[in-house]
Amino acid sequence: MTRRVKYVAAVTAASFVLGLFWAASRLRPGVPPPKLSVLFTGMTNNVTRTMGPPRIALCRGSSGACALFLVTNLTGREYLWFKTGSVERKTETGWERFNPTDWSWSGPEGSLWGPGYGCFFAVGWPPGLPTNACWHLQLSYGREPGVLGILINQKSGREFFHSGKAESRVSSSEVSR
Repeated sequence: MTRRVKYVAAVTAASFVLGLFWAASRLRPGVPPPKLSVLFTGMTNNVTRTMGPPRIALCRGSSGACALFLVTNLTGREYLWFKTGSVERKTETGWERFNPTDWSWSGPEGSLWGPGYGCFFAVGWPPGLPTNACWHLQLSYGREPGVLGILINQKSGREFFHSGKAESRVSSSEVSR
């Protein structure tokens, strides 16, 4: 075999192997990055609602000691909705669901959150949870219709373009005093 034939054979074999690795990486499902960020930023007393900047929204039951969470849409092009699915408290065996004793308490909720938008939420200490407990929020989120779909829904007064199902859940960082 001449040098040229050996060279072509080596380049072809290397290209074939690289192609196999590329195809295998495309077939293997990866974990998509979260689209929503929920970050505990600190505790505050007697918080008031502000329109910003920075914007601070108050959740139901947020009086006295409140945890501040920064909720941000991390996508570049998607509108999102989100709602608090549960509160979880830290135990010796891991995280367990906690049901607040007062039904008027709520965590963060939002809809039509544009790409890159973020806001602080003041969340009251969950009623019935000891003040020395560590806890976090579980938020469900999903994609809203595009800008055109939202505009058509608003102008028509009907919901032709529905919000999607919950795509995923995200946990906030841990809250403790």
